[in-house]
Amino acid sequence: MNKYEGKDNYGKPKMEYVGTINNMSDEELFNETKSKIWLSAYANNNPRSDYHWHVDVCYDAWKERNDGEGYKKAYDEVVKGL
Repeated sequence: MNKYEGKDNYGKPKMEYVGTINNMSDEELFNETKSKIWLSAYANNNPRSDYHWHVDVCYDAWKERNDGEGYKKAYDEVVKGL
């Protein structure tokens, strides 16, 4: 079973978001990753928030592209800005 099967909180297939992420350039993915990391932290009080699995999708995409270095860089920038 794919961990992104099913629908998000708005009834859209999760795989739509996965496809969107996979089609992004590195720069687009970097900005999306920073945004989702911040939003996931902001939604910390809601464990069912879509932002949490969005971060997982971004992480998985970076692992495929460059062994996670892009994710680490995005995470470090978000933490630095807090």
